[in-house]
Amino acid sequence: MGVTREVMIDLLPVYFSSEASADTMRLMEDYFRENPDFERIARSAARPLEALRAAAPVPNEVEREKRDLQWVREELFRRRLFFGMALLFTFAPLFSLYSHGHLDWTWISHDPWGVAFIWSGAALCWFGYFARPGRRTFVLVWAIFWTLFPLVFGFHLFLPGWHTGTTTRLFGAVLWLAAIFFWVVYFRLRREK
Repeated sequence: MGVTREVMIDLLPVYFSSEASADTMRLMEDYFRENPDFERIARSAARPLEALRAAAPVPNEVEREKRDLQWVREELFRRRLFFGMALLFTFAPLFSLYSHGHLDWTWISHDPWGVAFIWSGAALCWFGYFARPGRRTFVLVWAIFWTLFPLVFGFHLFLPGWHTGTTTRLFGAVLWLAAIFFWVVYFRLRREK
């Protein structure tokens, strides 16, 4: 009994996957030499198989669910963190001290610029909580904030009565270090995408 075309068609997947024995490989190559039209059709049909093999494997359902659950966990943590920070920054300037028989609104009365600073941080935290921007967008907003806010301290150095001590300059430098940190994080996230 001779080798029929149907037998050769059945052997094509084994041949193109390179899992055939040496005898089967030799048999296919001999058949290809005898039937060049069959070889052309077989090789053109094998191209989609090669493309499928070269494609990235699709993650299975368990891995995808695990990745999705991890994302949800991180998102919930981020939202709780923003909510807590927003509440803290919103109410911190409203704390008062009871001294000498009356309430002393220390921050509001003595340091309005500090209150403005803390409430601007609260506004950014509320923005992060309600707007739910992407990670890159939120890091960009924080980087711009920490870059521009120390300029307020720079303008105050020229106002009369403003303390121009080392502490103020050090505080501005710390804020700019925070800005550098957020810019580095932003560009690292940008490169990852």
